[in-house]
Amino acid sequence: MPKRRKGRTGRKERRAFRKFEDVKQELRKTDRKLRHMEENRWLHTKNMLKFGFASWVLGLAIFLFAIVAMNTEFFGEVQLTWSSMLVGTPLLVGAPAAPVTMTAMSARKFDAKIKRLRRVRKHLVAKYQKAVLRYVEEVAASKG
Repeated sequence: MPKRRKGRTGRKERRAFRKFEDVKQELRKTDRKLRHMEENRWLHTKNMLKFGFASWVLGLAIFLFAIVAMNTEFFGEVQLTWSSMLVGTPLLVGAPAAPVTMTAMSARKFDAKIKRLRRVRKHLVAKYQKAVLRYVEEVAASKG
């Protein structure tokens, strides 16, 4: 049977310090992720809106080309009828809604992730404060 050592007080101090450092490292990681998400949210939203506008313009051009192509005779005169324009009007009005909706959903997803990271950060700050107090108490108790 192996002998047991008595008095392992040094290990307890090291463990408290390790926990203090671990929480500090997790807090730094979370802060970095949070800052990264907040910076990228606006960049991503701006790029999504630019892409949405460009795709709407391209869709509008293709739509108008299709109307012109369908209503012309072979190398003949262009005839735009009111019926073809009335069919396409709801598409012209509703088409920008799709990219804007996708952008809003993407921004909402970013906001949800940022909220979650803020909650995690708040929890880690509380844990960090407790770990610092515990470490200071242990150092004071060992010296006093």
